[in-house]
Amino acid sequence: MHGRFPIGSLTAAVAAVALVAALVVSCGSAGDVAAPTTSVTGAEPTLPVDPGAEVAGATEVRPVVDPDLEQRLRATVLSVSTEGCGFVRQGTVSIVDLAGSPLAVTNRHVVAGSTDAAVTLADGTTTRIPIGGAVVDRDAAVLDPESASVAGLTDTPLVAGPTPSVGDEVVVAGHPDGRFTAQSGRVTAVEDRVDDGGTVRVIVVDVPTTEGASGGVVVDAAGRAVGLVAARDPDTNSAVAYPFSALTGGLESTPPSC
Repeated sequence: MHGRFPIGSLTAAVAAVALVAALVVSCGSAGDVAAPTTSVTGAEPTLPVDPGAEVAGATEVRPVVDPDLEQRLRATVLSVSTEGCGFVRQGTVSIVDLAGSPLAVTNRHVVAGSTDAAVTLADGTTTRIPIGGAVVDRDAAVLDPESASVAGLTDTPLVAGPTPSVGDEVVVAGHPDGRFTAQSGRVTAVEDRVDDGGTVRVIVVDVPTTEGASGGVVVDAAGRAVGLVAARDPDTNSAVAYPFSALTGGLESTPPSC
């Protein structure tokens, strides 16, 4: 079994290191104590104004998430549940077009020990889809891209975009605690951190996260998917995500084990 991304214990790399060519973020799933080190906190429900939002020690008013973008996110950022390793897990799966291929991306720890996943669509219907495999040396996985059900999840997948810069305004969407949320925030860091597979570039966003947001997405002002939510920063509770531009690692041939 390949190592997991220890989300809660990520530390900034001491020296400059070349980017590790593999991505896919993993977040904590509600009710699953099997993956305590991959607990990700999800965004709060979207509100017209959040007057008490703290960003880098300062108080900031968060902008309203564009209604059209939120509607699109509801159709492409879906709730997922699995059974494996003696636990029922709830998380998020994001439908993202990577180089012309729509993929249903989530986290390794969300699907570990499972052969398939139950995905709940925006209209409330549920479909079961086989697990495709995990990204080598990363806490990330995809549902079977050959499954007809994946193609039917949405007609308009999000398109992957470039890594954002510090200060960029973004939106974080997911299903913390099983409910859809989308909240605006700002990129506070783009840095190298250490995980089980070595050093990897991550994005830090000043949106707090909760269990169940694992596999959620960060989108930029143009509505492009620029990050896969993987964890929360242990000091600030901010969302930590892999940039989609770094998702180049190969897939393991079998679904991830416990």
